[in-house]
Amino acid sequence: MPAVGASATRRLLLRTHLVFGANTDVGKTVATAGLLRARLLAGGGGAGAARYVKPLQCGGSDEASVRGWCRPAGDGGESPPLRLRTLFRWETAASPHLAARHERAPASDREVLEAIRGELASAEEEEERGSAAVFVETAGGVLSPSSASPENNAEGHARGGEGDGGGPPSWGWSTQADLYRNLSLPAVLVGDGKLGGISCTLAALEALGVRGYNVQGVGVVDDGGGYDNTGALREYAGRRGGRKRQAFERDPEASIVSLPPLPPEPEPLDGWFADVEVEEKLGAFERRLETIWEEKAVQLAG
Repeated sequence: MPAVGASATRRLLLRTHLVFGANTDVGKTVATAGLLRARLLAGGGGAGAARYVKPLQCGGSDEASVRGWCRPAGDGGESPPLRLRTLFRWETAASPHLAARHERAPASDREVLEAIRGELASAEEEEERGSAAVFVETAGGVLSPSSASPENNAEGHARGGEGDGGGPPSWGWSTQADLYRNLSLPAVLVGDGKLGGISCTLAALEALGVRGYNVQGVGVVDDGGGYDNTGALREYAGRRGGRKRQAFERDPEASIVSLPPLPPEPEPLDGWFADVEVEEKLGAFERRLETIWEEKAVQLAG
């Protein structure tokens, strides 16, 4: 293959994954924090060894949760070498397309992508090759709405009318998978561990696949129901057929990980993150993602 251009080469210097969810409330933020902790515990890199980017936040603060869950991974309980950024925030606890309309605070697709590219460019300037891993956590499920904006007026955006409460007319929005497609970044999918989650997870994988995403890993937080969704996903990934195979399907045992059930709310998650099984599984999963990334970098540069 021909050598990649300078801009693509710079992108390869900073390992970056988009983290998608098969649905809302499948443990996407927990899994992302776990991958960041695994990176920190491995001792890779310096002051910015791990980076967390949340492009769209509606209500609450996933950034604050991730910071708290990752703090024990720092030396002596101090702040770990983790950098966190939330790019667009709304106070309304709703889907981004509704929150943006309700608060009359649009964020167009162009603005969101420019903000992410700027964040990654800044990180690349600060880090040396191989020193940082970046996880960009999306919102909701693979096909959940992104933020709405009057500037989202091209063909392919969902279009609305006045809506309830006298909201602005025709504020278009993209799905999460469509919004981030042009970033050309590999993906990690957090699957659904609940009853019915096999279908939901496979549908999410199909949605990412038809949009050209390279899914490099799948993590499933078990809900304790004994459904073994991870086992079914591994069996499916191991099938041989005419369909195009994703990176995670080359080694389903290593690239599809099952995580233990979370403790019941409101019990804190510190003990779950510190559990030996959780740390070992997430550590192996994070190393697998790094291996796939490095293999792809060599392939593109060769």
